[in-house]
Amino acid sequence: MIRPAVALALVSLLCSACDETDAVAVRVRLKDDLSGSVRTSGLALPAGEGAIQQASEGAVWGSRVQMICATGTFADVTKLKVADIGFNAGTGGQGIGFAQVSIPRGPGVRWPGAFVPLSADERKSVASALDPTGRSEAVGATIKIEVELPSAVVGNGVIGKVRGTKTTTEGPVATLVIPVESMTTEGDPLVWHLTWQK
Repeated sequence: MIRPAVALALVSLLCSACDETDAVAVRVRLKDDLSGSVRTSGLALPAGEGAIQQASEGAVWGSRVQMICATGTFADVTKLKVADIGFNAGTGGQGIGFAQVSIPRGPGVRWPGAFVPLSADERKSVASALDPTGRSEAVGATIKIEVELPSAVVGNGVIGKVRGTKTTTEGPVATLVIPVESMTTEGDPLVWHLTWQK
């Protein structure tokens, strides 16, 4: 039997390994031949109480949200589209590989609703279900796009950057975090460029 103190420590350890940007994400692992794998995670409101809540006693359940995850493979990243987020890659001179992610912007784009089909009020009301610390005011406010290249990232740049956009690089992994709300207003697409040495 797990003691309450041990259970609390386990929950804290698991929650410290991720943040609210991990709830809404696209992760692409690219191979040298431009094939690879893709993982997605998004949010949805459950229709009712889940099996855990139904099988529990002594608690009044409030905030509920589902995190829906999927994984797949692709033979050619240039044919990959996640909602209307497009991917491109190839090779240039002197053994340089490049990857590009195009994120459309405007009121008619599909990807925000595909990943976070919740209103701003709903995102606030379910925040406590994913963040037991209470620090997050809303969930699904950003999308994280992570690309793992075949070797270490050489270049990482964004064209059309909106306020709140962040990029990071660690070894072969490049990460882009974008505020969802700012991408639903009219504007040019955000284009993320990455390079690596083959």
